[in-house]
Amino acid sequence: MPDPQFFPSPCSVKELLRHEEVAMQDKALPVNIFFRRSSSKSAGCELHWHEELEFYYVKKGGLSLLCNGKSQWLSPGEVGFVNWCEPHRGNRFLDDTEHYIIQLSPELFSKETVNLPVGEKTDSCGTPRDLLSLLASSGGFPGVFSRCEELNRFLDELIRAVEEKSPGYELMVKSAVFGILSFLVRSLKTEQNTPFENRDFSTLEHLKKILAFLSVHCTEPEKVSLPALSTQFGLSVPYLCRIFKKHTDLTLTAYVNELKCFRAASLIQNGSTLDEAAFLTGFHDYNYFSRLFKKVMGVPPSAYRKKL
Repeated sequence: MPDPQFFPSPCSVKELLRHEEVAMQDKALPVNIFFRRSSSKSAGCELHWHEELEFYYVKKGGLSLLCNGKSQWLSPGEVGFVNWCEPHRGNRFLDDTEHYIIQLSPELFSKETVNLPVGEKTDSCGTPRDLLSLLASSGGFPGVFSRCEELNRFLDELIRAVEEKSPGYELMVKSAVFGILSFLVRSLKTEQNTPFENRDFSTLEHLKKILAFLSVHCTEPEKVSLPALSTQFGLSVPYLCRIFKKHTDLTLTAYVNELKCFRAASLIQNGSTLDEAAFLTGFHDYNYFSRLFKKVMGVPPSAYRKKL
């Protein structure tokens, strides 16, 4: 049975998809740490993106992280990295999975610079690069860091500092964050022997606009058909489908159906009848809605409501 805590309320679904600004637990120290327990029946979160750097740090069990069109399983001790504005979601879990989600706001390091080596030299003589633009524009980071002791140590220190809040913990948090950032920069240099690769910002910008549009209009079939979306964004249907699949590993139709089922689940949580939930999310055939809901959520609507 999917865990209801993972289903956003109707007012928050749009925010999850747009997610341009993540609310920080402490505005003076913009770092978020969330501990999650999940099972094989947990539905995870919806596909979303934000400007914060994010780490999925698995302690027990395992989870599948879909990031920028690539899905990878994380085992205990492994860390999934989500770079700036990459569409992502944790979508599958093993039973008894425990993991941390750690978010680092760019505010922490927006004024920092780093010296990069020239060519293949390993010395520090080179033109200083803005750290934020370096992280945002680089596509050479590994999606998964497999049991890297150095990174795990920094993450553990960060988690411990935030949880314990002992005197001076703010300095401990910043120390751990900059250790993580230093590790990322060095991993980029060692993992790539080629010049820094520019990420495909044009298709990423298209995707963000499409996601924002779908978050508002997903229950209106006449606006989310492929011809309508093609006209809305001035892109050919094949190109539209190709860039969406590239970044999300989903077809547009599958994504819209998923989004509608998440909306229906939210409505059911908030007291709507099953027929109302189906109608309000654009389904006029209840049997079709029930089959699709079960495919996406793992259980039919009636069982979902009963469990709630």
